[in-house]
Amino acid sequence: MRRNTLAILAACAVAAVCGQAPAQAQQPAAPAAPAAPAAPAAVPDQMPFDIPYGNSITADRAADIVKAVVAEATKSPRNWKLAISVVDTHGDLVYFYKMDNTQHGSVTISQNKARTSARLRRPTQIFSNAMQTPAGNYLATLDSPPPTASPGGFPLIEGGKIIGAVGCSGATGDQDAVACKAGAETIK
Repeated sequence: MRRNTLAILAACAVAAVCGQAPAQAQQPAAPAAPAAPAAPAAVPDQMPFDIPYGNSITADRAADIVKAVVAEATKSPRNWKLAISVVDTHGDLVYFYKMDNTQHGSVTISQNKARTSARLRRPTQIFSNAMQTPAGNYLATLDSPPPTASPGGFPLIEGGKIIGAVGCSGATGDQDAVACKAGAETIK
């Protein structure tokens, strides 16, 4: 009986080893061929944001823009404390106003938002959106210093021409944008 048990165990061991041999001899399946790259988006014939520059905004008109921004920022129940910058077509400061108790860092940020918007002829929200995608990492290499990619900078467009830009900082980016847009919309 012992001999039969050993023979059965030996036969099972041989069967197990032989049964695995074909599996070990099989090659792994070839990896699937990579998907063909997506066709590139059509390149538009027209350049986006091709807004010509006009004569730069004056300090008096810039003061009116700031008044509109402050009015929007202080609508009840709001109490947004903002630094507000208005720049000319080159991105150079024309008018600056800092509401009481605005955080210190917002002074420079508001100027950077306005400068970015004037020099690159578009709202800064566009750069914020682009930075959220892997393809948007190139933005940090543009201009010197790089564009400010945060909501709250708007070009000032009059008669189809950029006359400057306004930038706001101090609240959240979305709050900055709401107040700043109210100022930009005073220009027709």
